[in-house]
Amino acid sequence: MHGALQEPLDKIRVGRLTPSRIRIRILVPDMAVPQAAPVRREDCGDDPRLRARMHDIMVGYTRSISDAISELSHLGLVQESAVDVRVHSGTQFFKLYVINNEDAFFGYYPIRPNKVVAQGEAIEIYDLVGKDTILFHYSLNDGDSSSGAQQVEQARMWFDSVWETIGRDANADAG
Repeated sequence: MHGALQEPLDKIRVGRLTPSRIRIRILVPDMAVPQAAPVRREDCGDDPRLRARMHDIMVGYTRSISDAISELSHLGLVQESAVDVRVHSGTQFFKLYVINNEDAFFGYYPIRPNKVVAQGEAIEIYDLVGKDTILFHYSLNDGDSSSGAQQVEQARMWFDSVWETIGRDANADAG
């Protein structure tokens, strides 16, 4: 999401887009609990170092998004802004973006062998790979009875259900 936001944020900075409000909700796995991936390749076992690495990556991206949105408010380019982050205890096997409750972008995270450095040690792992994930676009503009409109509705329903039930404020877990 971090990369996808850069173009619209740049358009706001130069005045080509002029939203009065921006609200972003980010739902990510709680890396304090074991996940299906990333795991050690040798035994598919949980490794707290891998979870700490993933946590740090997620915190970096969410902080960067939050800072960029806050900057727009501080510059007076957006009247109201908020970035909320919640965690849940499930492994995230896909990425999902719902934009203005009208468009949804969905893509799967394949699991691939990888070698990473965690806490100074190289570790062979099975990793969720999402950087080059193909995103499928669905829109309400496709018509109420289309599969695109149904996908958007279901994506919103799924996201809201996790957000409102098992999602927990990410900042509460950090303290």
